[in-house]
Amino acid sequence: MTEIATDTDDVADEVARRLASGMRRRDLLRSTPGQWGVLLLVLVVAALVVGLVTALSVHSRQRTLGELATTMGPLRTAAAEFHRALSTADMAAAVAFVARDQDRAIDRVTYETEYETAIGEAQSALAALVAARDGNTDPQQRNLLRTLPGRLSEYTVLMETARAYNREREPVASTYQLLAADAVRAHLLPAARELQEAARARMADAQRAAMSFPALELVLIGLLLAGLVAAQVWLRRRTNRMFNVGLLVATAAAVAMLAWTTIGAIVSGSYAETSAEQGTEVGDALTDARVTALAARSNEGLLLVAARDGHDTGPYRLRFAELRQRLVGRGAGTGVLQPGFADADYGGELAVARVATDDEETRDQVDAAAGAADVWLAQHDTLLSTAGIAQAGAAETLLGSPGAESFTTVDDSLSSAMDDARQVFNDAVEDARTALTGMTFGVVLLSALTALAAGAGVWQRLREYR
Repeated sequence: MTEIATDTDDVADEVARRLASGMRRRDLLRSTPGQWGVLLLVLVVAALVVGLVTALSVHSRQRTLGELATTMGPLRTAAAEFHRALSTADMAAAVAFVARDQDRAIDRVTYETEYETAIGEAQSALAALVAARDGNTDPQQRNLLRTLPGRLSEYTVLMETARAYNREREPVASTYQLLAADAVRAHLLPAARELQEAARARMADAQRAAMSFPALELVLIGLLLAGLVAAQVWLRRRTNRMFNVGLLVATAAAVAMLAWTTIGAIVSGSYAETSAEQGTEVGDALTDARVTALAARSNEGLLLVAARDGHDTGPYRLRFAELRQRLVGRGAGTGVLQPGFADADYGGELAVARVATDDEETRDQVDAAAGAADVWLAQHDTLLSTAGIAQAGAAETLLGSPGAESFTTVDDSLSSAMDDARQVFNDAVEDARTALTGMTFGVVLLSALTALAAGAGVWQRLREYR
């Protein structure tokens, strides 16, 4: 019984001590020093948390812009270049075949050189994409990049076989030429398009992230400012002191953090938007138009290759008509003005590229391409009307003036405009990165200053109270 009584007394004493301790803590929190101590802790922690969140947000934006400049941008360019180079090689090979067949040495050398250059560019672009394969999270695309080098090699082997037989004037040369063309259309070009679309999607996501407004961070900074102002009002009522230097400095630092974050986000976001609208979107539209023009020119050459040895020309006629429609729409060569185009009488992908840009020089380049396309496409109609498309007259229409020169103008104009759009993208991304220069460090410094100044201000009142 004695032991039970002793245990009961111990439990009662412990309960009494805890109740007394809890009462003392409540009394402390009700007291002025306790409330000021809590205020000091809240302001310091709030300033540091807000600074950390904002700094991480700015750092994430800087990292995204860095990836746009150093990783995503170059990979998007490589994907577009791979697609374009394949289209150029396919076109040049077909026209070179016709030139050799017609003993046009100058044209043959020109287009064979263009083919070899384009194949080299395709191999370089593909090598860049393969090198970055491990960073691609899509297993289908990683597998695609594993198989593409082999398919490109198969294509070049078919092309070399066709060229070798054509040098010997063997009828089978056209069969190999058409097989090579079928291979590039069945495998390489669709794969190139898939890689290009994936690169565009990743770029668009990154640019949206770079353009996003830091609403949460600004709300947090605003709440911190409201807390600092409320703390000053409360301390003024409790101490009858008009100003608290520490809290005033903390408020000024928080205002500077708010202003810097807002202005930096607006300026950087504006440049990121320019990179997307006048760089990426314009470049994509121009690339699509150029690839379509190259594909149409290739089908034009393949039409003559097929006709030489009695192959079916129907698919190439139909494909050319589809590509023509895609490139210039219904307005080309009809004299019918498309709505909203003033002096431009074309539609299709060329019209899309013209609408996408605000730059007058780029619009002039697109207009030059469209005007030249009208001449080139009119010559194609002449080629089809030539008595027997397997005859020299059709080859002359394909290779001679003004058709060949007009197509060259189309290709060169779109290529130059693409280079300009790429430069706009690079400059805008660099300007966006510059707008955020030093901002992460600055936000951390200002938040630390806010915390120190706010703590010092409240601590001063605590010392005076004691």
